[in-house]
Amino acid sequence: MRFDSLKSESAVQGTGALQRNAPTRARTLSGSWRTPESIALLLLVGAMLLVRLATLSSYPLMDTSEARYGEIARVMLSTGNFVTPQELPGVPFWAKPPLYAWLSVGAMQLLGVNEFALRLPSFFCALGILALCLGWSDSLARWRSATERARATLLTLALLTTSVLFFVSAGAVMTDPSLALCTTWMLAAFDHACIRGSRGAFWRWGFFVAAGLGMLAKGPVILLYVAAPIALWTLWQRRIALVWRALPWMRGLLLATAIFLPWYLLAEQRTPGFLNYFLLGEHLMRFLKPGWGGDLYGTAHAEPLGIIWAYLAGALGLGAALVLGAALAAGRLWVRSKRVAARVNGGANGTVNAERRFLLLAVLVPLAFFSFAGNVIWTYVLPVLAPLAVLVADFLAPLLERAPRWRLAVYATLAASGLCVAIAIIAWVPRQVARHSSAALVAKWHERAGANPEPIVYIGRKPPASLRFYSSGAVRNAPDLAEAMPPGAQTRDWYLALAPDRVAELWQFAAAQSGSWTVQTIASNVDLALVYVHAQNAAP
Repeated sequence: MRFDSLKSESAVQGTGALQRNAPTRARTLSGSWRTPESIALLLLVGAMLLVRLATLSSYPLMDTSEARYGEIARVMLSTGNFVTPQELPGVPFWAKPPLYAWLSVGAMQLLGVNEFALRLPSFFCALGILALCLGWSDSLARWRSATERARATLLTLALLTTSVLFFVSAGAVMTDPSLALCTTWMLAAFDHACIRGSRGAFWRWGFFVAAGLGMLAKGPVILLYVAAPIALWTLWQRRIALVWRALPWMRGLLLATAIFLPWYLLAEQRTPGFLNYFLLGEHLMRFLKPGWGGDLYGTAHAEPLGIIWAYLAGALGLGAALVLGAALAAGRLWVRSKRVAARVNGGANGTVNAERRFLLLAVLVPLAFFSFAGNVIWTYVLPVLAPLAVLVADFLAPLLERAPRWRLAVYATLAASGLCVAIAIIAWVPRQVARHSSAALVAKWHERAGANPEPIVYIGRKPPASLRFYSSGAVRNAPDLAEAMPPGAQTRDWYLALAPDRVAELWQFAAAQSGSWTVQTIASNVDLALVYVHAQNAAP
């Protein structure tokens, strides 16, 4: 099957020239990666990745989300139940599919139960996204000079690694990194197979492998990030027949279904009601009904419409200035003259312009949808960062060649962004996380209680996930103090965990009981206090 209809005559001639001059071009491209500018960008990207890898275990799991996902993985490992994610043994967690937990369990089996093992899969997902974007950006710039091609590729990687959300997610226990890897693979595969006409199995079949894995990463939301941009691009470019022929849709969909459907059926069989809650509640009501009251695992907050754009700016950090500057510059060029815009963009042919339109849709379609959603969080923008970085770098690369002031501004912003993110993860994040994690409290509990400690009694509805994780599940909860320390139990000691503002209540309760009690707060943070209650007549 031929795809020459995709390309203009000049594009086809250009392809032939590229093929004839391939050895020379390869040598030139290799040399362009050794320029001082390229080396500086490579060092920046490498430094960001090293900092992220080195800090995977430098701070504890923080409540609520990261500790919850870490505890679900620990419970999965300890119970051997790989079908039903569980917050507590016997309590199913229906909010997310289990791919993140499977990856974390695999890492813990190799490296032990610790923060580094739990976060390592997210780091590898980030590396996968960077590898896909490297090839994607390089292929998009294939018509340009070797210098501009190398610059575009390295700018893409630098924009991603210095952005706040990408850097944070590369070392966080969460579902979004694996989802972003799957959506990036699907988008890049569609570009290569349907727009460029690649016959490579990694793209044609990888599209469907990534779709199946995406359903196990976060579910049908991949339709928003991938299917919607593809459908709109296909209609816009009038390429329905070509897209149908470019990918093995029937066999590919069977492959994707074979990857994800067995788990969905098993999950429903093990815990009936899962499919209704997950498909209807988590994927429709959460976004369409502000303040949705059916959330079993948190509180759905009615956010202002359009807040997703503020989240995007926060996710980009200082890089938001580069995206805004590139958008304004592109708008001015487009208004001034399409001919000038084409010249600045490196004389791109019809195929490359079609790729740019697809990238633009991959960024704007999810953001437009979430602009009207009633319940969003900032991690929802993570899957759009990869196509956004490829698109912005593709525009900036030739602009930097012709405008030295832009070059200085872009590189200074990237360096400042990377420096701020690195300083934050090294100096600020550990202190901030410690204020909302039970790791230090549990360490004090182990230190005081010895090798066979009594369980910690949490006063409240459900113990914090970090308390359960760091105590290896040695926590029981009681709704109030009377149930935690019933009458007649004055002959034993207790370790109680409760909100700091309830410690005074505990003192009053202990004073009102018969017998002699001493109450000592041995550790606390913003959310929790660990209190040792000692009965004077307790057995030594």
